[in-house]
Amino acid sequence: MEPDDAPRLPHPLHFLWAALLALGFLGLVVLILPEPYSVSPQQQDAPSKQRQQVLVLLVDSTDHVDTHGEHVHSVIRQYCGACEVRQINVHGNMSASRLQLALKEVQEIVRGMEPTTTAIINLSWGTYTYHAAMHKITRELHDLGAVLIASAGNDNTSKPFYPAAFDEVLGICSSSRYRQTKAAYSNFGPWVSLCAPGLHYVSRPLQYGGIASGTSFASPMVSGVLGQHLLDAPCATPQHGIQALLRTADPFPDEAAEMANGRLNREAAAHYLNTLYGCQAQPGIGVRTLRTLRRISSNAFLFLGLLVYAAVSIFAFPFLFAYILERFRLRADQQLDAAIQIAYAESAAYRSQRLNTLKQRVRKTGRLRHRETAELLALLHAQHLFDEPCGWCDGQQLFLAKEALLVIEQSEGEPLSVCARCGLKPEASTLSLER
Repeated sequence: MEPDDAPRLPHPLHFLWAALLALGFLGLVVLILPEPYSVSPQQQDAPSKQRQQVLVLLVDSTDHVDTHGEHVHSVIRQYCGACEVRQINVHGNMSASRLQLALKEVQEIVRGMEPTTTAIINLSWGTYTYHAAMHKITRELHDLGAVLIASAGNDNTSKPFYPAAFDEVLGICSSSRYRQTKAAYSNFGPWVSLCAPGLHYVSRPLQYGGIASGTSFASPMVSGVLGQHLLDAPCATPQHGIQALLRTADPFPDEAAEMANGRLNREAAAHYLNTLYGCQAQPGIGVRTLRTLRRISSNAFLFLGLLVYAAVSIFAFPFLFAYILERFRLRADQQLDAAIQIAYAESAAYRSQRLNTLKQRVRKTGRLRHRETAELLALLHAQHLFDEPCGWCDGQQLFLAKEALLVIEQSEGEPLSVCARCGLKPEASTLSLER
């Protein structure tokens, strides 16, 4: 049974309590720190909401005589069946003023779209005359985020063809279907952005289809391909889609500037867009839980939690600190007890060697630690008990006469031997060092 004055260790549950409080503090810190979410340079300008729809606006002419618009519509459908295609019909009036009114109508449609909808405007027509008013409208449409794609013309000339030659518009020339060459009829020049096959099967509702060719049908192919790629990569911006088309185009053998960037490569563009600008993977349950906690937590709640933790830790951490200090003290006491026991149990040679080691340490440092001092006393006392020469003062002894022993009590009148260095007294129950 332990005495009442024995030191008491903190209960192990106190240590567990402190550990749990520390984990709770780390949890609160995680809630306060910003979420570790890295954004790649390609995703920094990604749309805030994922794309849900692509609207292709077709400015063209369709009536009972002119089937151009319906044929262009059918080409778009071939390459993007999921796109919504809406036609602004000019009914055969291809004058500059009527086309400008149609573009203003398109502008109103684009302004009223949802943020999750991307607009692609196909313009399979043009003129060699520059119109500042038309250029202004196309610039405003581009600023609204719409993608404008126009045919480059069918006169085999490098003369600019508007609106395809506007900087804000992708000018599309026509290439042969199975060879890496420009179609003989297609316009060309540095203002052309991309080439695509101009020969397509076209159709009209309730009528038989046929074959049509020209840059008017190369342009809707690019519009349809771009629309489908943007639907497949809902996190990519329209600019990313255009970049994918231009960077993956197959170059023509003739690398002259008038041959544009090359011929459309649908598969390479899709791979490029999905690899670099694909949506981020679905986060794990841990990240989703953390986001949920962040949403339902407020700054006041976090502050209250930290305040409660600080109040509780005032009682928890002192227990932990006292427990650690007590463990160190007990370990030191055990080492001291072991050293004293060895001093009495070992041989005279061990005691002499150990005393010599302690003597050298005193000469070197001028002091001894508490445990070494207690061991020294035990070694000297053991030498006295076993009638061994004093290992501390090299066995020098002083024989005192009976008359000189005024303080020390003698036994049976025998002369008392006292160590001249350490003051070892045979009658002493404990050993002390004279200073």
